[in-house]
Amino acid sequence: MATPRLRHRPQTEDEDAAALKLGAEFNNAGCLLISEVKYLLENREKDAPDTAVYNQTLDYVKTFAKFHTTDSASAVRETLRREPALTQFETAQIANLCPADAEEAKSIVPSLVKIDDDKLQVLLDEIQTMRRFQS
Repeated sequence: MATPRLRHRPQTEDEDAAALKLGAEFNNAGCLLISEVKYLLENREKDAPDTAVYNQTLDYVKTFAKFHTTDSASAVRETLRREPALTQFETAQIANLCPADAEEAKSIVPSLVKIDDDKLQVLLDEIQTMRRFQS
């Protein structure tokens, strides 16, 4: 009787958002801010599909967008780009969630531990100011 052959299975990497291991399909994916998605969907309304998913998505982004103009969203993105250690995912999370301080930011996006608290706080303060004074 022949012995069964063992098949070599490729090792799969565990996904872990805290360590920025989001899965292979996200390795080169860009990340949009909720405010940017809102702008894209609102400017598509003339040829937008009238489906439940589309309408629910539009309602969601209208509810949770933190920045109400494209200029505000662009300014936030540019502010966060000044920190080269931030990934696109981290940039989007900070802009979408708008944490008030570095401790809160690191508790909701654990991969931010790589950034000094003072440096991160300066960025967060600028974002809060932009949010407060957006037109």
